Amino acid sequence: MQRREALKSMLGLSVAAAACSPFPALANLASANEDIMAQFATSFDKVALNNPSLIGLKSMSGDIPWQNLTIEGKLPKALRGNFYRNGPAVHQRNGQRYTHLFEGDGMIQHFNFTDTGIQHRAKFVKTNKYTQEQAADKFLFSGPNSKLPGSLPVNKTDIINAANTNIIPVNGELWALWEAGSATAIDASSLEAKGLVNLGENTRYGNSLKGLAFSAHPKIEADGTIWNFGSTITGDIVLYHLNNRGITQKVNLLKTNYRGGMLHDFLITQNNILIILPSLDRDKTDERLFSASRFNNSLPMKVLVIDKNTLTLTREYQLDAGFAFHFGNAWEDTDGTIRFDASLYPNCENLHHMSDLMRGKTSDATPANTVLFTLYKNGSAHKQTIDGISEFPRVYDHLTGLQNNLLVTLSSVKSDVWSDSVRVINVNNGKQDTFVYGEDFLVEEHVIVDKSQQEGNGYLVGTALHVPSKRTCVNIFKIGHISDGPICRAWLGQTLPLGFHGNFVAV
Repeated sequence: MQRREALKSMLGLSVAAAACSPFPALANLASANEDIMAQFATSFDKVALNNPSLIGLKSMSGDIPWQNLTIEGKLPKALRGNFYRNGPAVHQRNGQRYTHLFEGDGMIQHFNFTDTGIQHRAKFVKTNKYTQEQAADKFLFSGPNSKLPGSLPVNKTDIINAANTNIIPVNGELWALWEAGSATAIDASSLEAKGLVNLGENTRYGNSLKGLAFSAHPKIEADGTIWNFGSTITGDIVLYHLNNRGITQKVNLLKTNYRGGMLHDFLITQNNILIILPSLDRDKTDERLFSASRFNNSLPMKVLVIDKNTLTLTREYQLDAGFAFHFGNAWEDTDGTIRFDASLYPNCENLHHMSDLMRGKTSDATPANTVLFTLYKNGSAHKQTIDGISEFPRVYDHLTGLQNNLLVTLSSVKSDVWSDSVRVINVNNGKQDTFVYGEDFLVEEHVIVDKSQQEGNGYLVGTALHVPSKRTCVNIFKIGHISDGPICRAWLGQTLPLGFHGNFVAV
């Protein structure tokens, strides 16, 4: 109660975000009537025997030491630095399996690009949760979606912080990110966890921000300024402004009454923050975080436009019903018109597809398309759909919040498990430069690497899992020649678990 009042006083608000959990019923996470997690494990193991494409969803048993990758082609001299990726790598322990892909313990993949080649290592994020469960060789806590019989108490979200979604460089260290709680600081040299980030440290906020949701998709401007949000089950959204050293400058709380649960990404422009609320409701009888989300076709998507200087709402837009995990970028014209893109779904089947995958079931979930939105000052809106399946959109880092002409996305031609293609879209004319890896590959997020800060220059770097050989590879494309295929490919000798997001830190 004291923490709630402290935050309330500092932010000048009537309700404090610290009083709200991102989960629907934290107090009930310890109870489960039957061992659904054991059923998921049995089902997955059985199906995986005859479906090799599920190999990327198996668990890792421990860290991976440094190894040299086998190079095909020539590694560009201009491409030097560290490529970090994050994703869940423990889905199953001792005959029990998580019921959603978003729950597993995070593992950092580190690819070091040097004059002598590419080296790789991987380390689990040694959270308190991971350390305890690894020592016990079993799950000890319920997850956001999985109810563990006999779970230890979960009375705050950071107890089950999996640090499994993204990783960003901040002031000489790395932050491993997870939607529902604190960032985890990582030593960039050793990849050892340093502890949870206290966003109020060395600021007037003190400890009042500890444990608040800090999303896995912060937006980082060219000068290193960081913007982010954190959502809660009450509909309140916390807004953050951090400087380029990761020190909090301003925090505010936005009351939205959003009750859909899943809110994964957001956008910034030069002047504004955009929070896009999807057309989701919750089944109030279901205490699981992800499985309780329901698509409501009669509920418009809503765009909240928030002034970056004051972190206060200035206007709203209503769009056709839809759902998106990810957005690429947004910017404003000189007349105040706002433009942004989304990998937009017509429903939330894909959210539940990620639960189906955890028991080995592949499904025909409706895919996303790239949709370009225009929001006019008079309150009207326009949208344009780009052909092709779309996910994991990226733009040049220096153009975050500014006008971009090119948009990178993954796509899929044949795979019903994961993406199998990568493309660069010209958002002005819709032209696409695409490379199809083929049905033998499971393709992960690709990022742009370019030190010139000239759109159209540089390289595209991303990982893919080759199912027949059970090996992961790093792939390098020259931007402008994506359809020609990789100019360089570097192979590991093993499978890496399929991950989510990452960043390349050039040197």
